[in-house]
Parts: sequence; C-alpha cells; structure tokens
Amino acid sequence: MPARGMKVLVTGSTDGIGRATAKLLLERGNEVILHGRSSEKVRELAHEFELVTGTRPRHVVADLSSLASVASMVRALAAELPALDVIVNNAGVGPGKKGDAREETEDGYEKRFAVNYLGPVALTELWLSLCQRPPKAILNVTVSGQETLDFEDLMSTRGYEGLRAYRRSKLALILWTFDLAQKYPDLAINAVHPGAMLDTKIVRETFGQSWGKPEDGARAIRVVLERSLDEQLTGEYFDVERPARANAQAYDDRARGALRRATEPLLAPVLAAR
Repeated sequence: MPARGMKVLVTGSTDGIGRATAKLLLERGNEVILHGRSSEKVRELAHEFELVTGTRPRHVVADLSSLASVASMVRALAAELPALDVIVNNAGVGPGKKGDAREETEDGYEKRFAVNYLGPVALTELWLSLCQRPPKAILNVTVSGQETLDFEDLMSTRGYEGLRAYRRSKLALILWTFDLAQKYPDLAINAVHPGAMLDTKIVRETFGQSWGKPEDGARAIRVVLERSLDEQLTGEYFDVERPARANAQAYDDRARGALRRATEPLLAPVLAAR
C-alpha cells in the first residue's frame, strides 16, 4: 500500500535521513509535520519544501534532550491537530568522537539515553494519551549495532564510552518498541535500522566518512512503513527493508519489564500532567 494521504510526524527532519524521509513522504502526497531542535532551521526547511510542493508544511520545535520541551511541543500539536496517522521517531544524537566526555541533560540524564530513548518515549506516550485517535503506525529508527543494557548503570556513569552509550540507548528503543506493540496490538509499531554508514552528521562525526546516501535510509523507512501498514506487521525489528533479529535482550520479558520499571519514574513528571 503506497504511503499517501497521511499525516506524518517525522522527528529530526532538518538533517540527514530525517530530512530525506520528510521530502520523500511529502513527494508521495502526505502531509508531513516537520520537527527540529532549531526553530530557524525547521522554518527554513518548511519554506524550502513550500517552494517545491506549493504548500507550507506544518512544523514544530522541541529539544529531545529536555522532557519539558518535548511535552510542550506535544501538547501544542495536540491542541492544533486531533490525530496523526504515523509517527516516525527518527531524531537522535550520535556517539560523539572517541574520548568525548560523558554529558548530562538539563534533567540530569545521560545525553544519549535521554535523546535516543527517553525523548521518543515521552513524545509518543504523551501523544497517545492526548490524541483523539491513535496513529496507524509508529516507526522507531534504531541501529544494527546494539549493545546489551546494564540495568545497574542505565545512565552510563561507570567507564563511560560514547559508542557503548549510543548502542545501548538504541537497544532500549527497540525494547520499548516491542513493549508498546504488545500494549497496542491493533497498531503497527516497529523498529528499523535504515542502513549502515549513510551520509549523516552522526556518521561523519563518529567515523569521518560515509558510504551511502540519506535517501537510501529514507527509502528503507518508506518501505518498512508501507509493509507495516499493508501487512499489519507489529512488534518487529527491520534491518533496512527486511525483518531481522535484534539483540537477544529485546526478546527477554524480564529485561523489558526492568526497563519499563526504570523508565516510569523518569517520565512521571511529564506523563503525570497529561
């Protein structure tokens, strides 16, 4: 089923794969809500797309490292828009350069865990509690290089290494994806690795070079979205366009329960006010 005529929120729309995904979905006749951390960049992108499509896309601003910022954006969008058909949780922060020091957000959480996991969870869970109709599909963008979570040190306070923290945060996103799919069995909720070493800011910063194009990742996201909707696939991890096996921890009910219990108090201030 072609992904057309839907209202789609794409987080991290101003760069890389998110930008290419927003453009591709717009070209296929969808109403895309652009998201960025910088109000200037997201306005510029909306204007650029308007010149191509003739319609100025709706755009929203939130810093995913701040739970308050995420909540403010979701509430403002819910007040304007009764429903979304699709949420693509694409925005994220990379491992950084080798040897970079550990960073904390304004909420006091390790930055990669906060942006790559807590931010998408807060955005999606809050939207689901506020919207008049749940989305048809939720697609969470992750990576193939996942690393097992340490539940005694989710905030990576010991022996910090950026790539490890990044890979753990992306595995946490998959655990939550599977949990959410069980909670909402009628929705198509999946995780996708859109491709390795694509030309994105994260890859250039971490590895200094890239091999593929962001458009390749956008195509993978579009294909997985269409398959998810057409075949009503849910609770799956896709490696590019094919269902694959994620890190074994993602299929461990005890691990998912432990992550859920650890997450609830972190998001309580945001979700309690819904």
